[in-house]
Amino acid sequence: MLRTAACFVLSLVAAAPDDIVPPAAPPAKQPPAAPSGPGEAPATKPAAQAVILPPVQAKWLEKLDGIDRAALEAVRGWRMPALPENGTWLGDAPSAAALKGKVVLIQAFTTADSSSKAMLGKAATAAKQAIADGDLILIGLHTPEGADGAAKAMRKPAAPTLLDSTGALCDALGVFRAPVNILIDRDGTVRYAGLSTSGLKSAIKELCAESAGTRQPQPRPAIAAGPTQVDLPAPNDAVDSRFTQDRRGQQAPTFYVESWLTPTPDPTGKVLVIDFWATWCVPCVAAIPHMNELAQHYGNQVVVVGVSSEAADACKTGMNSQNLRMNYAIACDRSGAMSGFYGVKGIPACVVVTSDGVVRWQGAPTGLNAALLDPIVKANAEWFAKASEAMKDGRWAKALKNAPDRPVKGGKSAY
Repeated sequence: MLRTAACFVLSLVAAAPDDIVPPAAPPAKQPPAAPSGPGEAPATKPAAQAVILPPVQAKWLEKLDGIDRAALEAVRGWRMPALPENGTWLGDAPSAAALKGKVVLIQAFTTADSSSKAMLGKAATAAKQAIADGDLILIGLHTPEGADGAAKAMRKPAAPTLLDSTGALCDALGVFRAPVNILIDRDGTVRYAGLSTSGLKSAIKELCAESAGTRQPQPRPAIAAGPTQVDLPAPNDAVDSRFTQDRRGQQAPTFYVESWLTPTPDPTGKVLVIDFWATWCVPCVAAIPHMNELAQHYGNQVVVVGVSSEAADACKTGMNSQNLRMNYAIACDRSGAMSGFYGVKGIPACVVVTSDGVVRWQGAPTGLNAALLDPIVKANAEWFAKASEAMKDGRWAKALKNAPDRPVKGGKSAY
């Protein structure tokens, strides 16, 4: 599944709100703790712990990228977060009383993408018998992407659907742009997430056969924040003349292309180098061997993407006629969504973006050398190692803060 909002820093989320399904029985009342004596440390409340769950069978899981999977795994074993009291719903919002003791299936999706939109109907089909038997309640969760137009796009949703325009519930459940499912048992424990269709059917059958009262899940605590940005000095020179906009030190826009001519790369934890080029551009073609060497030298530390301003067919024809061979990713985008942001007025033009989503450099391909890239790659790796634990949380809050006016509409978005 293609991802958008590449490389944004993903900071912490607040602790999950109160659960919608209370424990099967209230905990026994404990006697007050004895006061601490002189020199004794005061009694502390034990840290909340997730319910220990066995690993999910690999054949049950949908193929997801690393951060999406890590975010979903982090929610398993904790109590389902509360549905927002004043949320906007298509259909009647289920009450806490209605959900109590039921298996709950939440299907996240967006109507901005046709394949994602279809996932709610597929979830309803997979859970049809359990819903008919009164064992399961299906809830649609529309991500912030395209939420404003969801009511028009969904005349009759297959299940009551929350339009999560702020991304608060999505973040609490570890949901980002991939259309994933979350399966909660009768006690309110998040048991499964990101299942394939066959895996979902098997998991539904398993949870519906269970009785309530076997677990007492706790709300998930807040995740400690990681460092917010890669530690690199600010530039003190003028931006390269082929750019009319100096975006260095600013957040990069959502990565967008109309089509890919190669498999979509995974930029997670890597420095992103974007090369704006075209097959008709003689200097662009002359720079290809250098870009190949760069991609080969840095391996999995750097992702190089050549973005052509041509139509896909024209680009393919140009590459074939000149026998061009690149060992890095190639995409096409005539919209100029990204090149316009950087004010590209001449090609080839390259941009370097670190994993925190910050633009670090703009210039000609010849400027991409070890003296420039080695410090950036080293600082990026150090930052990613420290920030990766917090990265999987709060992604919608961060994405909407950094690019509220840049929703992805149509086309294919990359990361």
